[in-house]
Amino acid sequence: MSLGGFQSGFSSRKVPRSEVRWGQFLICNHRCEEVIQLISHVSGEVEFELCKIEAERMAHVLLEASKAERS
Repeated sequence: MSLGGFQSGFSSRKVPRSEVRWGQFLICNHRCEEVIQLISHVSGEVEFELCKIEAERMAHVLLEASKAERS
């Protein structure tokens, strides 16, 4: 299932855990059934994979960083 993309040159999709490309590097110890993949627009290859829980955590960190004042 394709989830769309963003200007940094990546698109994303959800796949069953059985279709993970880089299982040894998967950021998930929650036994999630689905994994989110980030796919490069340049190479078409899977560049990053993480579960929904870790994706939500990463999104939160990025949102907080975008709101933070520079010191």
